Amino acid sequence: MQPQRQRAVTIAWGRPRPADFVIAGALYYLLHLQPQVHEVIAVITAFAALRCISVRRV
Repeated sequence: MQPQRQRAVTIAWGRPRPADFVIAGALYYLLHLQPQVHEVIAVITAFAALRCISVRRV
């Protein structure tokens, strides 16, 4: 059995595009209107929707 080489994980920060801002803003607004959703969850979800953090295996 041959040893497996571990592949590194790279995390890159990219600039969000205008469409990403529109999607994140709409998602935040819709979650903000729901009384069951806490404000912090709405902000975290909107930030994740920006897709400015990318994780890749090299």
